[in-house]
Amino acid sequence: MSNKIILILMSIGFWQIAIVLILFSPTLIALILCIILIKKNEYKKLSKNNIYAGFWFRLLAGIIDWIILSIISVILIFIPIIGWIFGFFVYWLYFAIQLSSSKQATFGMRALDIKITNEKHNKIGFWRASGNYFVASLSVMLLFIGFFMIAFTSRKQGLHNFISRTLLLKVK
Repeated sequence: MSNKIILILMSIGFWQIAIVLILFSPTLIALILCIILIKKNEYKKLSKNNIYAGFWFRLLAGIIDWIILSIISVILIFIPIIGWIFGFFVYWLYFAIQLSSSKQATFGMRALDIKITNEKHNKIGFWRASGNYFVASLSVMLLFIGFFMIAFTSRKQGLHNFISRTLLLKVK
């Protein structure tokens, strides 16, 4: 009897671990790939036309993007199962495609004249933008501490920006 209980408890623990790993695997994969694949270059100094985008500007840009994505999500809710799965890809692609585009910004960032760059102030690619997006969920898991770091670091970088080696600049 006790062996059956132990087996049941072990199997429950296994499934809990499996579910957690599946849910957080995009974040973990992005974290590992960012650390391994992104070359560590020296950060270029700012030109007189740019300043680092601070916490409040970035928060406001995030709220604008959240409103846009909420409208899209409400529409997708009405498509059972497929809409929910598709919603994941919409969020990811919303950020990855726009951040790696020639505009270097989401709609919220464009409204506030913010653009994302690499450490040399060049445009980032799709995969770095994807890594930046998925690693941002690490900041959420850490009780948003990774986002609050923006207010206190010299280059106004959050944890996800440190890992993906990106900067957000406010264009004057």
